[in-house]
Amino acid sequence: MVKYRLMRRRQRRGAMLILILVMLVGFLATVAFSVDIAHMHLSRTELRSATDAASQAASQELSKSFDTSLAIRKGQEIALLNRVNGQPLQLESGDFEFGRSDLDADGRFVFRRGETPLNTVRVTGRRTSDSASGAIPLLFGNILGFSTFEPEMTAAATYIERDVILVVDRSGSMRGSKFADLQTAIGVFVATLNTTPVNEQVGLASYSQFATEDVALTANLVEVTDGLSALVTSGRTSISRGMRAGEAIMLDGRDQEFVERTMIVMTDGLHNEGPEPSTVATDLAASQIQIHTITFGSGADQDRMRTVAQIGGGKHFHALSAAELTEAYREIALTLGTVITE
Repeated sequence: MVKYRLMRRRQRRGAMLILILVMLVGFLATVAFSVDIAHMHLSRTELRSATDAASQAASQELSKSFDTSLAIRKGQEIALLNRVNGQPLQLESGDFEFGRSDLDADGRFVFRRGETPLNTVRVTGRRTSDSASGAIPLLFGNILGFSTFEPEMTAAATYIERDVILVVDRSGSMRGSKFADLQTAIGVFVATLNTTPVNEQVGLASYSQFATEDVALTANLVEVTDGLSALVTSGRTSISRGMRAGEAIMLDGRDQEFVERTMIVMTDGLHNEGPEPSTVATDLAASQIQIHTITFGSGADQDRMRTVAQIGGGKHFHALSAAELTEAYREIALTLGTVITE
């Protein structure tokens, strides 16, 4: 009887030992799994940060140099400054894509590879077995049945770079306070552009019955305000000739493959010289030049200028006062350039 009891105790102890061993193995597996999950999460976060930084650097370089090779090089340099699992992220040229992003109906940016004008660099950061940096080894991978982790992240940096032509009315009806109001409004326009993240280039054309190319596209916006101050008001009104002068300045600007193009046409009166403005607007729209229009005062031809804006894919503004004129130019300036990272 005593021997039987001793055997039962030993059996129970053996069973408990086996149970403890099983639980210990499960506990160790859980710890190993938790450690590697945390390791994987940290690596993904590091890869996201490195990929974001590379795409933004490449996009900024593209906006300055308009050279995709230089953009790739800059993105690679910045990626190497960021570590993923303790190693610099190495990007290959094939990890960079260039194209265009535009807002869709849902307010999201959609990237289209190869479409011009280029405004987006999309970068794929990889720590995979076939990437330059290789896969990420797991600490307890053999226990879990797989030894490496292969994360992949994509980031797109979008810039909107614009060449902007101001086409202003200097006919006789603009003489005096109206022209002073225009100078004030364009001063606010220039000041607003200086607060945006992209350095737009701006040119100036003006018209009466004849048009002149007054200031070539420049990043020094003081030249624009100085050029405006030098204008003399007189004569009749040929809006279409002013638009053609603006087009000539635009065509001498930066490569259309890399920049958006916008023309802002202002008038205080009625078109009474030269071709129909809507005909010129159709030509400009075919060249991917967006047109905003501003009419100033009760005598301005709102219907005609609204049509020009519709053809040019822009917006029409009507200002009855100096304050409304300033607000129109300010609103346009705020929409011209921005940088978005997806």
